[in-house]
Amino acid sequence: MGKIKRITKVIGIILAVVLVLGFLLLKAPLYYQARSYVVMYAYSAWEKKFSLLEKNDIVLKIPGGLSTPEKDWFPFVMTFNDDRGFSEFMGRDLSLTILYNFGSFSWNSSSSAFFDRDSPYFNSFYGGYVVQENEQNKIYGFTEEEELNLEETFAVPQYDFKYLVLQSLGCPASKLKMEILSQEITKDVEYVGYEDWVRIDSLMLVNSPEHKFKGSRRAYIQYGNPLLKDNNEEFRTMVTHGRIYARYFPEYNSTVYLYIMSPNINTLNHCDESILSKSVIASK
Repeated sequence: MGKIKRITKVIGIILAVVLVLGFLLLKAPLYYQARSYVVMYAYSAWEKKFSLLEKNDIVLKIPGGLSTPEKDWFPFVMTFNDDRGFSEFMGRDLSLTILYNFGSFSWNSSSSAFFDRDSPYFNSFYGGYVVQENEQNKIYGFTEEEELNLEETFAVPQYDFKYLVLQSLGCPASKLKMEILSQEITKDVEYVGYEDWVRIDSLMLVNSPEHKFKGSRRAYIQYGNPLLKDNNEEFRTMVTHGRIYARYFPEYNSTVYLYIMSPNINTLNHCDESILSKSVIASK
């Protein structure tokens, strides 16, 4: 009987310690980082199963933050599909797979650098888009003369940033903004082992993600909690840099875009040189 009492007491102590640690963890910044890693890794793995990468036997590997020595980007690139939403946005039958990454978490913060206006990774993304026309004999993003279609090209990041990112954070539809201020196009670019890419460098007017905490939004699971606590305008407009590499791959019947977006031009250039340019595109 005494032995059973001792075991019961030990189990009770262990449970009490677990409950206390769990409570403390939920209050600690590390919780938000761990939650983002676990949830986004599982969700991204699920989305990848239904992506154009699986459907068309494409290998598209874009390095994550673990590929660099700096504490810069989220450890891994995530995958998301939105065939229906993008088709409705464009008014025709399309498939869209998005690969993306954003600024990393700090160990002492419940927010990722995506929300931190003092970080070089503030409001910054990089990744890739794979787009397929589901109507035969059509190529997304290029004309019949194989010239870049700027309107269709810009529509992809515009849809992603305005309707998948900003709206998920609670930005009112009347404030959504992504407008090109200037752009420079370079043709016949060699990139990630392939020739004939088109590169578009642009300056854009976009929304800042800064806003006050608005309850349990699902977007906070991946980005952490917003940091705006003063009386500054929520989702204010700001200027940012963008870079897109565009190429149609007939072997996959898909157009691939590799992109970077950041208000910090040094962040953009460094990401291009040290991460995005080391991407791999191949057949399975």
